[in-house]
Formats: sequence, C-alpha cells, structure tokens
Amino acid sequence: MKKIVLAIIGVITLINCGNETNPTVEGKIQALGLESNQMVYIYKLNDKSMSAIDSALVGKNGEFKIELQDSNKGIFHFGSSRVNTLPIVIKNETKKIELDIKNNQQFTIDYNVNGSQESEQMALFYKKVYDMMLFNQGISMKMKQIAPDNFAGQEILQKESMMASQEFVKFRNQFIEDNKGSEALVVVLEQIRPESEFTLFKEVAQELNKTLPNTPYTSNLNQYIAQMEMKTMLSIGSEAPELDFPGPDGTNIKLSSLRGKVVLLDFWASWCKPCRMENPNVVKLYNKYKDQGFDVYSFSLDEKKDRWIKAIEDDGLVWGNHVSDLKGWKSQSVSIYGFGGIPFTVLIDREGKILAKKLRGEALETALEKVL
Repeated sequence: MKKIVLAIIGVITLINCGNETNPTVEGKIQALGLESNQMVYIYKLNDKSMSAIDSALVGKNGEFKIELQDSNKGIFHFGSSRVNTLPIVIKNETKKIELDIKNNQQFTIDYNVNGSQESEQMALFYKKVYDMMLFNQGISMKMKQIAPDNFAGQEILQKESMMASQEFVKFRNQFIEDNKGSEALVVVLEQIRPESEFTLFKEVAQELNKTLPNTPYTSNLNQYIAQMEMKTMLSIGSEAPELDFPGPDGTNIKLSSLRGKVVLLDFWASWCKPCRMENPNVVKLYNKYKDQGFDVYSFSLDEKKDRWIKAIEDDGLVWGNHVSDLKGWKSQSVSIYGFGGIPFTVLIDREGKILAKKLRGEALETALEKVL
C-alpha cells in the first residue's frame, strides 16, 4: 500500500513539474537583413537605461527562443540592440509569446505577436503608425512631382494629408479609451505632442500610474511632466509662482506683497562673483526707477547668515525685500523656479505676470525703460 501511495505522489509530482514551465519568447526574424551570428536580447528598463536580462543566438533560418525566469513579469523589450526593440508584456498567465518580425533593421515597422493581449495591442498600434508613415512618404513623393505653380494639386495633397492625420488622431484617441488600465498605453505616449496636447498626455500618464505604479516608466514620466509644468508655469505671461521666505530679521516677505509694482526677482549669493559684479547695475536701476514703481525682491542662496547680511551691506542693496532660507542649492525656491545657475532674474509686471527672464545689464535697463 505504501509503495502505491508513493508511486501516486511521484506521478502527481511529475505532472505538476511538467506544468510549471517558465514563459518563453520565441519566433522568427525574416531573412532580409539577417546577420550571421546575430543575437537577440530581452531588455528591462532600469531607471533611465535598459539592461539585457537574457539572450539567444538567432538560427540560420531566423528562429530564436528565449526562456525567461518565472519571476520576470511586467514590460520588457525584445530586440537585436537597445535601439532596435519592440515591447512585450509578460504576466502571471503568460506561457509563450510568439513573434514574427518582418524587418530586421527596425523591429516595430512590421511584426506580428501572439500570446499576450497587451503585446498584441501594442503591435496593432505600431502597425497603424507604420501605415501613416508610408502614407506621408507617398504624399511627400507626390509633392515633389507636382509643378511649383500647380497650387490646385498641392492643395489636394495637403487636404489628403490633413484628413489622414485626423483619422490617425481618432484611432489614437480610441486606442487610449479602449486600453485604459493596460500596459499597452505606453506606446501611445510617443504619438502625443506634450506641447500642444499636454492635458491628454497627463491623462495617459495618470492611467499608466495606476497600471504601472512605482516603475521606471511612470517615475520617468512623472519627472518629465513636472518639468513641462514648470516650463508652463514660468512661461512669459504666466503668473510668477509665490515665494514666502524669511528676511534677515526672521520676518517672512511674500513676493506677492509687491503686487502693483514692476519687480525684479533676483536670485543671487554672496559667494557668486557674477552676482556681485551685477549688483551695482541693479542698485543703479533701483535708484533710477524706484519712484516709478520699480522694486527688487532678492533671494539669496547663501547658507551663512552673516555672509549674506555682510554682502547686502557691502554692495549697498538698499531695498528692503531680502529673503533666504539659508539652504543654498537645496532651497525650495530652486525647484519652484527651476533654474540651474545664478544670477537668475525674473522681471514681473504690476499684475504679477512674468515679463522676461535672465535679464542683466543693458538688456534689463532696456526692458525697464519699455515697461515703466
């Protein structure tokens, strides 16, 4: 009886072991452009770079097969190099991803994938991008063949191009709607122009933050969005971000308290030689235009209070709006205004809107003459 039980356990063990296979990525690369001894790799994104976690030698007929560790889950990139990859998604239920790659020089131009719904959606999107690229190339060739004075013909082609572009945008937007909650949205980002479609870009990023929280994809994306928002915040005509920091006597002074005046927001430090060289010019302009509603809000990146106060006295910075948190480059003001060097100035109008940035010397005086 004991032998029978052990035999049954042995059979069950063999069955279970046979079912617990690691996911594989396999398929074929078409012979066009296939190199001898070509390797293919599975890359994983780490921070802002990709590292190969597995590889395989491509056979003479273009076949390949890579067996991944069972712990590998998420978005990966399959390719012949870091600049020639296509994305694949591996989940707990993924057993085998099959790839049929038509162009060895650029994998995403034309390929098919099976075994992963998210990966299949990504391939569908790339196919549409490729079709659009071919269409634009055709329009460009036709434009070159049309006579320069054939304005009617040019207009027809321009309308065709515009209509095709509108159709692609419809497809893209519907793809976003259909793939909410999916890793497939990663491929959409490169087809959104943040400069003109920033709201949509952020919406896709928010969806990916739900699907891929705390991953290099979303952390890099969030950093980029923060930088874009900073640029928008500091664009000419936008409202200058508030600053509220202590002066030498410990009393906080708000930048907005100077509303109604034309203000030069001046970031400087006692140890900054270019700043100290520019100070006499700022003093001159302050004395010249203060009666016309000009004022200066000086933010020091000093860390030593005594050096900061001494520099104010030595350079004759007679206006009363001097502030600092004495944290140097770790100051919150640096991240608020996003600058990487001093002196850094922002000229602000009477309504608190940004007029100009990085003005010094004659350029600053010319700007003040215009606004005052």
